[in-house]
Amino acid sequence: MVALGDPTTAESLTDETVRSYHDRGFVHLPQVLSPEEVATFRAAAEELLDKEGPEIWGASAEETQVHYVEAAWLKHPDLRRLALHPVITEIAERLSGGPLRLYGTDVLKKDPHVHLPTVIHDDEPGLPLAGLSRTLTAWTPLVDVPADRGSLIYVPGSHLRPETERQVHLAGFEHYRPMEEVWPDFPYAPRVTVPARAGDVIFHHFRTVHLAGVNTDSERRLAYGVVYMDADATYRPGVQDHPVAHLRPGEPVAGEKFPLIRPA
Repeated sequence: MVALGDPTTAESLTDETVRSYHDRGFVHLPQVLSPEEVATFRAAAEELLDKEGPEIWGASAEETQVHYVEAAWLKHPDLRRLALHPVITEIAERLSGGPLRLYGTDVLKKDPHVHLPTVIHDDEPGLPLAGLSRTLTAWTPLVDVPADRGSLIYVPGSHLRPETERQVHLAGFEHYRPMEEVWPDFPYAPRVTVPARAGDVIFHHFRTVHLAGVNTDSERRLAYGVVYMDADATYRPGVQDHPVAHLRPGEPVAGEKFPLIRPA
């Protein structure tokens, strides 16, 4: 593994780190971004939050888990640079084991003592995509996220559970099933809290179960989430499919809004 305190580069990513990602379904890499990059990207995220007015992730305003701005890479040039950052994208393809496209990006804000815990979930059922095996998320904190600031919590190895213990697809939110119902062993599965510093990146597989607690700190949590999908993914109608609803079912998700992250 990369030693604590050493910046992470694509060249420093070891085979052991890649194996750990495949075994555990997530990996925390320190200092992928420089302090100067963090300052630039944090300013861009804050500017976009002020300009756009964030959307609610939750059942209602009173039950907000996270505020977010979607498609952030299309709305600010600095956040486009972060989504296509050469170190992050090269690491993403090393971890995934194959070519990827950019699917979606969100600025994510979790306010102290306001937002509820983030629901237990994996990303698979919320993606209106078919043909996925390598898809992963890069979650980049733009401020320090100690455990009491709503840090991410992962269930190691949960991405390897069989299809009978996953909710593979959501045609509509009314079909959502709690994790305990989908995966009866979930309440007994070990969990790992992953505090992270600004500029670290946490990568997780799209089937890895994760959650986040309440932000009980005095400062808000601010992060940037980027989903990189299998390069040959196709459209499957489902929830949150407005970015791809112009496509026919089964049509490849490609084009300028879904670029290859590392063009040949």
